Amino acid sequence: MTAPTVADRDAQLRRRFDGLGCAQLADAAGEFVTPLRLDLRPRNGRPRLCGPLFPVVTADDMLPCLQALASAPAGSVLFLHNTTTPSEALAGDIFVTSAAVQGLAGIIVNGAVRDLADLRDIDVPVFSTEVTFVSARTTATRSETVPAVVDIGGATLRPGDWIFADEDGFLVVEQHRVSAAITAAAVLRQREDGLKEAIRDTGRTLADLTDLTGFLNGEADLGFVP
Repeated sequence: MTAPTVADRDAQLRRRFDGLGCAQLADAAGEFVTPLRLDLRPRNGRPRLCGPLFPVVTADDMLPCLQALASAPAGSVLFLHNTTTPSEALAGDIFVTSAAVQGLAGIIVNGAVRDLADLRDIDVPVFSTEVTFVSARTTATRSETVPAVVDIGGATLRPGDWIFADEDGFLVVEQHRVSAAITAAAVLRQREDGLKEAIRDTGRTLADLTDLTGFLNGEADLGFVP
């Protein structure tokens, strides 16, 4: 039997994240999770992504972005960190089309993107902190560090560490912790689903399930009861 490749393992991790969310990862594996606190917004109607990070740093220069796009492995999430503000657009429809053909799992830009109408038709999640129609035209400074380590938003983004995103936000997990974090999140999700089912099917409220009255009377701990 052929041993699974890195791509196979990454694809399996992505499938395991289906049906889960950042909330479950944070609650179940908080010691493994670092929130990424940036005002990133989905730009093409695809608010979920996960995959290993491939970060690069630029200063309104497209050359490092093109270097990173050319080097990023299939399945990875390209993170473009612009040190210049306000930002010119570092990714648009042509850039993202290439990312889709290359099999990237997503693009995150700490800076601007453009061509939002066209991006909606491209099946690669795109997030950014800014939007502008002004394209970055400079290709002057080659990056000597692709990929790079980026410290931003309260997190350290290292190549190969995983980033997760959904409607609730973004978080980062070190690559050797990803499987354990997803396993813990899946167990928690199963428990949460059971509690929701109990509320729907039995008519018991959240106060009933947590024994809120007993806790307020000093007779019980606050927690979920069968």
